[in-house]
Amino acid sequence: MDVALVVHDFDRNNGQGRYVIELTRRLRDRCRFTVYSNTADPGALEGIVWEHVPAWRRRHITAVFTFLAAVEARLIGRHHNLIHAQGLSSWRADVATVHMINAARVRRLSPARRRDRLFSQIVTPFERAFYRRRRLRHAIVMARTLGRELQEEYGWDRALSVIPHGTDAEQFRPPTDAAERAELRDRFRVPQDRWAWLFVGEAVKGLGQVIQQLPAFPQAHLLVVSRSQLAPFQEQARRLGVNARVTFHGFEPRPELAYRAADAFIYPSAYDPFGMVATEAMASGLPVVVGCETGAAELVTEGIDGLLCDPAQPASLPAQLARLAADPAGADRLGQAARATIRRHSWEACAEATLAVYRKVVETPRLS
Repeated sequence: MDVALVVHDFDRNNGQGRYVIELTRRLRDRCRFTVYSNTADPGALEGIVWEHVPAWRRRHITAVFTFLAAVEARLIGRHHNLIHAQGLSSWRADVATVHMINAARVRRLSPARRRDRLFSQIVTPFERAFYRRRRLRHAIVMARTLGRELQEEYGWDRALSVIPHGTDAEQFRPPTDAAERAELRDRFRVPQDRWAWLFVGEAVKGLGQVIQQLPAFPQAHLLVVSRSQLAPFQEQARRLGVNARVTFHGFEPRPELAYRAADAFIYPSAYDPFGMVATEAMASGLPVVVGCETGAAELVTEGIDGLLCDPAQPASLPAQLARLAADPAGADRLGQAARATIRRHSWEACAEATLAVYRKVVETPRLS
């Protein structure tokens, strides 16, 4: 089967890129992959063909549309059995993995920056038109919630498969012993004697709410691993008098190390189509507190392998943190059960389910 995979960045430090890399690693013995992307990790190109796609990346908006135009030019005259796009990345797509619905993101997260709102206003009509193209025959979503949003926001009425992202349980694992954890706490400047909370991801997905809890939990220290602009959150910590109890680490190319340094993962996002950071924390054996509206929350059984909070209810997050603080042994049990749950959601399982979609699409005639 000859498959074209279209993604802006074939790079494991990018969520969509990591997804595509994991698929190609596991399916390249059964599919001939051509990856169309603007950037690529040379170490991930073994066994596949890479086509460079130029894009003007001065702004996110210019990157989206110049990449889209360049991909269309690259695909003229090419004959693939199917084209698998990552969201709005190829107008010729037969299959699309829906990583996010921009209309829903803005409505649910209400981004403060004007340029983020403007981006959504411009992209949403194109995204809506993309998902209404008849040639696009199958959508893959990571969570049922995202599938409902696709139907409600964009009128999707064709085949839909819910395939959760996988997690590498060998990469994301608990520390082997107390010595490894202690060494990593030193690396991330987390005090050895504190209850170490971890937040990973975009700051808009709940970092402010986590910092807000620190005054009520004097035994806690927060480690923040994020690419986001963190100055507003540093100022928040100063206002609350907890800046000494927050380590703002910034981007970390080996996030698995941060999970091994922590005691609990806190991610009270009001919206995330999936949230691989939550499943990585679970694979690492951490008790997690996850926003109930995130896609990853669909993999959590409340009180069994994690805790859920409702960002719309201010008392919800502190109540769940108090549960963890009051019962350290129970928190450990949650972490152990979380790892067992995520081991069932491997990248191998994700790849096999995706291959089944490919076969179904190839057997179905293309619509014009």
